Amino acid sequence: MAGDEVWKGGAQAELLDFSERFGLPVTFSGGAFRSFPVKHPHYLGGYDPQSDYVKQVDLAIVIGAPDFGGRAMATTPIRSIEPPGARIVRIGIDTAAMGRTSPTDLVLVGDVKEALADLRAAVESLLTKNRLTSFGATRSEEVRALTSAMRAKADAESRRNHGKHPIHPDELGAAMARNIDPNAIVVSENLTGKYDAFPFGFRENEPMWLGNTGAGLGWGVGAATGAKLAAPDRQVICSIGDGSVMYSASGFWTQARYSIPVLTVVWNNHNYQTVRHAYDSYNGKMHASGHYAGMYLGSPDIDFVKLAESQGVKGERVSVGADLDAAFKRGVAATRDGKPYLVEAVVSRYGGGAESTWYEKFNLAEKRKRRV
Repeated sequence: MAGDEVWKGGAQAELLDFSERFGLPVTFSGGAFRSFPVKHPHYLGGYDPQSDYVKQVDLAIVIGAPDFGGRAMATTPIRSIEPPGARIVRIGIDTAAMGRTSPTDLVLVGDVKEALADLRAAVESLLTKNRLTSFGATRSEEVRALTSAMRAKADAESRRNHGKHPIHPDELGAAMARNIDPNAIVVSENLTGKYDAFPFGFRENEPMWLGNTGAGLGWGVGAATGAKLAAPDRQVICSIGDGSVMYSASGFWTQARYSIPVLTVVWNNHNYQTVRHAYDSYNGKMHASGHYAGMYLGSPDIDFVKLAESQGVKGERVSVGADLDAAFKRGVAATRDGKPYLVEAVVSRYGGGAESTWYEKFNLAEKRKRRV
C-alpha cells in the first residue's frame, strides 16, 4: 500500500521496481498523489477492505502511508479495515501516525526510497539465483488476470453511461482524459468525480494527480493556480465540483489579472454529493424521507460561466455529452494563448438520494411586517 511519502521522497521508481521484481500488487490509501501508474497491471486501485483479494492476503506492506485510508466500521463488534489475519509491516518516517489506527507487527523507520532499495536487496540475498528468477511470477500472473478483469468490467460499465442526459460523470471524465496533454497536472477538488479513464502516474507522458487530503472545500482553485505558477510549462487542469467552487471563486480574478492559464472544469450536479453520500449511508431519516438538509444547490441555479466572466475569465456551459470535445478544445486553445478558461459541465448525480431536489423552504420577505 503506497502513501504520499512515496511521492514526496521521490521513491516512485523504486516502488514500481519492487512491485515488478517480486510480483506484488499495489493499492493506495488515499492521498494527494498517485505514486504508482494506475494503468499498470499490478495496480489494484484504491484500498477496499471488502475485496476478495484483500481478504486473502497474509502480508501487507504499508509504505509511506499513515493508515489504510478508511475508518473502523461502526458495527457490533467493530469491524476493522486492515486485511484480516495479515501481518502488517510499515515503512516511513511519520512515526506519530504509524499504527495509530490499525495493528502493526513491524515498523521500519526511514526514508522510503532508501528503505525500498534495502528491502529489495535483503529479499534477493535470501533467494537462490534460480528461485529469484521465478519468484513472484505466479502471483504476478494472478494479479494481472484480476486487474484485467476489473478494468474490462469498469470500462464496460462506464461506456454504458455515455450518451445520457444529463451528462453522466463517466462520460465527462472520459472526454477530459482524451483532450488533455499527456503530462498534464490534474488538480482535483471533486471527490465523486469519475477518473478511471485517466492514466495517472509519475513517468513521462503520464498525467499527475494532485488531490486534497483534508477533504475540506475551498482548496482547488488556489491549488491549481499554485500548480501553474510552480510548473508554467505544463498544462494544469482544475477539476472541481460546483459546491467547491463557491468556496474559492475569487481565485478566477487572480488568474485573469496575472494571466495564469488554468483550464477549470466545473462538474455541476447541483449538489454537495460527497456529503449527501455520507448522510445517506446512515440509512436514517434523511434516507427514508429523501430530505437531505443543505445538499441541493439548485433553485436558483448558479451560472458558473457568468461567475467566472464577472472576474475576467471566459468560459462556456456544456449540457450535452457530444459537445464536450469541442468545448475542451476551445479551452485548451485559450490556455495555450495564455488565458484562463472555464468549462461548466452539467452532470447527473448518482448514489443514494441522487433524485432528491428537496431543500428547506424559507421566505424572509413574506415574514416582514414592513416593506423595507
